[in-house]
Amino acid sequence: MGDTMNNLKFTFFALPLVCFSVFSFADVELEEVVVTAQKTEKSLQDTPIAVTAVTEATIQDLNIKNVVDLQGIAPNVMLLPAPANNTGASLAIRGGVAMNPAITWEPSVGTYVDGVYMGKTQGGIWDLVDLERVEILRGPQGTLYGRNTLAGAVNFISKKPSGAGVSGAVTIGNYGLKQGRLIADYEIGQDIFAKVVLHNKSRDGFVKNNSGPYQPATQPGVIPNNINPPTKELDVIDSKGFKFSLYYAGENTQVDLSFDWTDQDNTPPHPQLGNMADWWAGALGFGPSPATGGLWVAPLHFYDRLGRDRYTSLDNEMYETSVVEGVNLIITRQTALGELKLTLADRKLDWDDQLDMDGTPHYIFHTARHTSYSSKTVELQLTGSNDFMSYVAGYYQFDDDAFTDNPQSGFLGGFAIDQKYSGGGDASAFYAQLTFDISDRTDITVGSRRTEEDKKGYASYSGFWTVDQQRSDSNTSNTFIINHQLSDTTNIYAKAADGFKAGGYNTEASNPAQAGAGYGPELIESVEFGLKGRYMDNRVSINAAFFDNEHEDMQVAYFTAEQAAASVVLNNSAEQSGFELEMVALLNDTTQFSLNYGNLDSEYTESVMAPDGFAPELFPYAPESMIYASLEKDFGNYRVRLDHSRVGEHNAFPYSSLDPRSALTHVEARNITDFRLMTSPMDNLDLTFWIKNLNDESYVVNMIPFGPGFGQLTLDFYGHPRTIGMDLYYKF
Repeated sequence: MGDTMNNLKFTFFALPLVCFSVFSFADVELEEVVVTAQKTEKSLQDTPIAVTAVTEATIQDLNIKNVVDLQGIAPNVMLLPAPANNTGASLAIRGGVAMNPAITWEPSVGTYVDGVYMGKTQGGIWDLVDLERVEILRGPQGTLYGRNTLAGAVNFISKKPSGAGVSGAVTIGNYGLKQGRLIADYEIGQDIFAKVVLHNKSRDGFVKNNSGPYQPATQPGVIPNNINPPTKELDVIDSKGFKFSLYYAGENTQVDLSFDWTDQDNTPPHPQLGNMADWWAGALGFGPSPATGGLWVAPLHFYDRLGRDRYTSLDNEMYETSVVEGVNLIITRQTALGELKLTLADRKLDWDDQLDMDGTPHYIFHTARHTSYSSKTVELQLTGSNDFMSYVAGYYQFDDDAFTDNPQSGFLGGFAIDQKYSGGGDASAFYAQLTFDISDRTDITVGSRRTEEDKKGYASYSGFWTVDQQRSDSNTSNTFIINHQLSDTTNIYAKAADGFKAGGYNTEASNPAQAGAGYGPELIESVEFGLKGRYMDNRVSINAAFFDNEHEDMQVAYFTAEQAAASVVLNNSAEQSGFELEMVALLNDTTQFSLNYGNLDSEYTESVMAPDGFAPELFPYAPESMIYASLEKDFGNYRVRLDHSRVGEHNAFPYSSLDPRSALTHVEARNITDFRLMTSPMDNLDLTFWIKNLNDESYVVNMIPFGPGFGQLTLDFYGHPRTIGMDLYYKF
C-alpha cells in the first residue's frame, strides 16, 4: 500500500508539472461538457459528484461500439462480460458488483438508457449506436436513481431526432468483422421529427473448436474424442437492431416516443480448462494412453497457457441468443413550478444459452438456460429553480418478473437435473433533492428517497423440492453535499450518501435450506471528498475524489457448485476506500493528453461462513489500481491516438485465501494498448484505422471454479486478441 500511495503522489503532483513544462501557449482551451447526472443540465466541472462523461466525439474516436468497449475509461470501473457470456454483464464500480448474470440476481450498478432502468445484468451488453453521451456515476446514487445503485450508475443518453438527415457508418476488420449503421433523421411536420436507426454486426469467432486433443497437432497414440464438434468457432457475433424515434419539440411541451429491438445470435466465450485435480482426472479415466480411448485432458499438463486463447476442444453445442425490445414514452411540460416529466417504459428480454461447462471434449458437465424477463417503469419528476434554490422531486414505480429454466447434465447422461427459478416484484419510491445557494460561492444539497419493495422468489430442483416465498423491504436513503468554489477555476465538495439494495432469495441454490433462507438487504454509507478544477487558461482539467464506503450486510455472491452449478448470497460487512484522478491537458494546439487513475483498498469487516466452511475474504473485481492514459496528436489532415490501460491483479471470486479456489481464480494484471489513425478526406467523410490490443496480450478476464466436489475443475475465459479494422462515417 505504501508503494501505491507513493506512486499516486508522484502521479498527482509531478505529472501535471511535466505536462505544463511542454505547453505551447496557443489560443486553445478545453470544451465544456454538460451532464445530467443530477437530473438537471449542468457543467461537468460544476457537478459535485464523481462522474465521467464520454462525449459523442470520444465515442467515435475510441471506436466504442459496445458496452464492454467502455472498459477502463473511468477510474475504479470495470465493464466486463460475465463468465461464459457475451451478452451478460459484470459491471463493477469501486468494488461493488453482481458477478452472476442469473436473472433473479440484482445488480449493484444501475444501468439506464435515457433515464429508463434496465433491471438486470443478463442481456446487459449490447451494441451502442447513435449516442450523444455516456455518463458513469461513481458511488451511491440512492436519492435520484434509487434501487440497486449502491456502487454507481451508468446512463446511456441517445441523440434526439433533430432533422439531421441521413448518415451511415461501415466497419470492416479481421476475423471477418463487418458492421453497418444507417440513420435517417427528418422533420416530418411542424416541430415533429422522426428518426430510424438500423444496425448490424457480424464477426467470426476468435477461437477454433478442434476435435480433441486441444490443438491442431495430434499427440502420438491419442484418439480424438470429439471427431466433429457441433460448434466450430467460439466468440462468434451476429447481431442486428432497429430503433424508431418520434420527437415533438413544442415550445412548452416535448414528447419523445421510441421503440427499440435488438437480436443477438452468438456463440459464447470459450471455456478453457484451467485446472483439474490429478486424482479427479484419474478417477474419470483421463490420460494420454490409447488404452483410455483417447480421453485427454490437455492442455493442463501437456500445453502451457500460450495458445489457449486461440484453440479449444468442446463436445457440446454452444450458443447464446438475446432478444431485447422496449417502448419508451417521455412527456415533458414546462409549468410555473418547473419542468414536469412523465416517463413510461415497457421492456422485455428473451435469452437462451447452452454451454459446455467442463472445458474438455468429454461429456462431463453440460448446462443451458432459458430465460424470460419483463419490466415496467413509471416515473413522474419535477425539476425547477428560483432565486435561492433548485429542486428535483418525483415518484417512481418499477415492476418486473423473471423466469429461468436451467437443465444440467453430465457424466455421459448419468447426472441430470432441471433447476427452475423465478423472481420479481414491485418497487415504489418518493424522492426529493434540494440545492440551496447560501452564498455566491457555496451551495448545499440535501436529498432523501423513501423506497418500498415487495419481492417474490421461487425455486424448483428437478421436482425433488420447491421453495416459494415473498418478502418486503423498505428504506430511506439520504444525500448531503456541500460545494464550495475556492476560486474562479476550482471547486471542492464533500458528499455523504446512503444506498440500499433489497434482500432476496437464493433461487440458484442446490438445496432447500439455502434457497429458503435467502438473504437480507444491503446498506451502504459513503463519504466522498472531491476537487474539480480548470487551470492554465482552461487548458488543463483535474478532477479528483477520495472516498470511504462502509457496507452493512453486503450481498456477496458465493459460487458453491455442490450438486449443480449453484450460487448463494451471503451477507457480509465490508469497508472500501480509495482515490480517483481524472486529468485532461492540452499540451499545445495539436496535442492532448489524458490520464485516469483509480486506487481501491477493500476488506471485509465481518464475514459469514459459506456452505463450504470458508468465510469470504477476497473482493471480486476490485483491483488495487487501474490506469488509463491516452495521447492524441493532430498532424493537420490526420490525427493519431494511443490509448493504454492497465488493470491490476485481482480475484474473480470472493473466496478465502485458505480456499484452494482463491489461487485458481486469481486474475493477473493486464496491459492493453490501442492505436487509432483518423482522417477526414472530405467534408462529409471520416475515416479511422484502428488496432485494438496492439501488443496482442493473451490474458484471462474471469473464471468459473467448481470446487472440491468437482475435482477443483476451473474454467478460464480469455480476452480478445489483437483486432484490426477500419471505420467509415459518411454524412449524406
